[in-house]
Amino acid sequence: MARVSKGPPPPFVSVLGPLRLSRRGVEQPINDRAMRAVLSALVADVNRGVPADALVGLVWAADERPAHPVDALDARISRLRTLLAPEADIAWTASGCVLTLDPELLDSVRFERMVEAARWCAAREAVSILERALALWRDDPLPDLRRDGIDHAEATRLRQLRALAVESLAAHELELGRVEHAAGRLLSLLSAEPLRERACAHAMWALHRLGMTDDAAACYDQLVERLADELGEGPSTELRETYRAVTGREPAPLTRAVRALGTTFMGRGHELARLSTMFHRDRLVTVTGAAGGGKTRLVLEALATTELPTTVVRLSTSDPAEVVDRVATAVGLHARGPGDADDLAGVLTEYLCGRRHVLVLDGCERVLTAARTLVRRLRARCQHVTVVVTSRVRLGLAGECVLPLGPLARDGVRDVLESRAGTLLRDRACRIRPDYPRDAADAEAGRTALHRAECLPLNIEVLAARVVDADGVDDPAESQAWPTDLAEGACARLTAAHRDVLGALTVFGGDIPREAAEAVAGSEGAVGDPLAELARAGLLSPTTDSHLRMPDLVRRHALGWFAGTEAEHKARQRHALWCVDALTAASAPPDDDLSGFRRLDRMQDDVRAALRWAVVEQPALAADLTGLLGSLTRYRPVPSLLSWQLAVARDPDPRLSRHPLAAASGADAALRCGLPEEGLRLAARAAELATTPHQRCAAVHTLISVYHDLGDTDRTATVCHELLALPEVPDHCRADAHAFLSLVATRVGHHHEARRNAELATRFARECSPGRSIALAAYAEGRAALLTDLGRGADLLARARVRAKAAAATWITASAGTVLAEALLTLGRVPEAAKLAQLTLDDWQRMRAPRQLRACVDVAARCVASTGERSGVHALVHAQQERSTSENLALARTARAVAGALAATFGSARPHPHLEERSRDDV
Repeated sequence: MARVSKGPPPPFVSVLGPLRLSRRGVEQPINDRAMRAVLSALVADVNRGVPADALVGLVWAADERPAHPVDALDARISRLRTLLAPEADIAWTASGCVLTLDPELLDSVRFERMVEAARWCAAREAVSILERALALWRDDPLPDLRRDGIDHAEATRLRQLRALAVESLAAHELELGRVEHAAGRLLSLLSAEPLRERACAHAMWALHRLGMTDDAAACYDQLVERLADELGEGPSTELRETYRAVTGREPAPLTRAVRALGTTFMGRGHELARLSTMFHRDRLVTVTGAAGGGKTRLVLEALATTELPTTVVRLSTSDPAEVVDRVATAVGLHARGPGDADDLAGVLTEYLCGRRHVLVLDGCERVLTAARTLVRRLRARCQHVTVVVTSRVRLGLAGECVLPLGPLARDGVRDVLESRAGTLLRDRACRIRPDYPRDAADAEAGRTALHRAECLPLNIEVLAARVVDADGVDDPAESQAWPTDLAEGACARLTAAHRDVLGALTVFGGDIPREAAEAVAGSEGAVGDPLAELARAGLLSPTTDSHLRMPDLVRRHALGWFAGTEAEHKARQRHALWCVDALTAASAPPDDDLSGFRRLDRMQDDVRAALRWAVVEQPALAADLTGLLGSLTRYRPVPSLLSWQLAVARDPDPRLSRHPLAAASGADAALRCGLPEEGLRLAARAAELATTPHQRCAAVHTLISVYHDLGDTDRTATVCHELLALPEVPDHCRADAHAFLSLVATRVGHHHEARRNAELATRFARECSPGRSIALAAYAEGRAALLTDLGRGADLLARARVRAKAAAATWITASAGTVLAEALLTLGRVPEAAKLAQLTLDDWQRMRAPRQLRACVDVAARCVASTGERSGVHALVHAQQERSTSENLALARTARAVAGALAATFGSARPHPHLEERSRDDV
């Protein structure tokens, strides 16, 4: 009696290695290479139509194509039809040539179904299934479809699915204690695909459990080094957390752009520990307390203990209508000005939805209703966002966790100078006079002052100056006259000259640069001594980067006597002129020097304050300011200033809108806000108004960017040549014109023209050395190289992206990221493509550029499809379109969903971002 096999029959067609056709376990050889390629192409799209021209392109290289390729193709299909019958059939349909075959007869389909089945099994059974699934592999899949070293898309998908299966198998083996097996599999996988962060994390755990923790750390260090070298990016959140857990050490810190105070934080240790815990546990935390209670300082110190993505927004000087705009631009979204508030709130919500983020709203008591409305909206959609509010009163929302701050403790110890309040007092007094307390009388004066004052941190800052001079502290008559608010009392004790200086400093939008104080606060001479006295009195606090910070309570007192006076008007005029001078110096040659942009970035709060005043009082000055902004922010916009650039260009006042450089600046801002049609209109106006070579050059340069963004290659090329024909064209403009000519040639496939213009762009850019022009030239060179050598083009694009990041050129960074992700995906380097796609989706979402975002979503969706069923991606996109009320909303939700799918498969690509401090508040 014949034995009956209970297992599944062997696959009829095997593609997990060289193509193999078998019947009843006997291989049927196919010796004709073209015939193997035809069958491989049909198997790759089994039960789906493959057009004839696609088949011809897959079967024969361009230089190997026969004289009559369709006839040659038909001959091979006829032979295959005979060879495959009766199990399979090949027929021509309207959609192309279709191989009709039971999927169970394909080893690739069996492998995929076994991997899916293992997801729902216990660890031991999953290991057995995955081992049998991986045993189906003999070598690289579909080798007959590889062209110029590049795998077919289906081969890439199968290889990624195999890598995911290895990662899953290793994770189950670690769970079952089979550590050596897991380590071997993972290290083998990493040798083939060294940038798989999930595999690296599992390998680190395996090595650690084998007692090889140093090797685990070395594995992490190697991956981090390769990420930095090849992509210019840091490791993911999960990988850093794995390193911390495995080694017990902190990973190398990421640079944080924090403007720290130059004073020691003390007295709030218990509150700091509690707030740090609340960041990770609660979704809405409100820190309440009196003005001067140190709410902001406590929050900033707590932020230093977390690596969660963080944004701090100062609202204490904002109007209610500005709340959404200030929050959105602090997060990095590009705002379009008035009329955009409702749409911007929706964009902000969609952007933060699904992200882990700490959003700090600082000083909400003046905008309580607007802040409450925004927080309620964020909490309804953004489940992983923690909102931290500082305010004198709570928001009053459900689920709000409140951390009240009272005065610093001065009891619980025998000597009040040893209490929390006393420790802070001694520290601040020692900064004024290092030998404090000099004697017993000094110490007693300090004790008396602490007993008489309300020990809020700001009060103690002010009190330190009084106890250092012991004059009057021991005087009973004066002690009875002490105000409840010591900051107000200190302001009242100032001389007239010092009051004028303090009032003039209120015109600054944020922290006060020391070099600007003299220009703004005093035109009759140096103000160095008054500044020192104000700092000594505790009314100004030094920061670590040569700035001064004015507490909000002191600012409110100063505005009480300064606002609305003639002195305020003069101070604001001097402040606006200082901004113009600073931006003029920043934009002076070399035009694109990064230090100039960094200076603008540091003073953006002041530029915004100057524009708010100048638009009303001196429109010509406001137009000059925005014109200067345009020269500094090309390719690297500052989100908080975009709406002002647009507002000035849109204003009906001809003193604003008829300024050619202001119009060009507004056109560039419109382009960076996803409004290319408005950008075209403003750029055309700028070109019409231009009267000098500099103005003409700026206008035409902006026109080039707009036409390129709109995809109009003919006009882009025409305007590039027009720019090159202008007299006195700077080298960086010549470099950019040749770079865009190269990009135009790349679009139409003229690789010789593309390469020639890219070389010219690089030469001109290097002569003038502006970072953003060099990055643009490198981007153009990389795109040109893709036409002939995909691998070299990817390398050049990676370098261009790193250069663009170093130059803060976000538009070039995002553009290079999209193209590079697509190139890496084509090369089969899917983990790298997925990481870049996630990062670039972030960039385009912030810039609100629908065309570029749609292209990036397409690349990201292909990354997702490369690891699973294509139908799953289509269903994902369709679901977001069904749920959305507008095309832009559907696009934003699709981008978020695709990024989430990539993060679930490959890990979150976002390293912990730099902590951008946007807040200046009382300490």
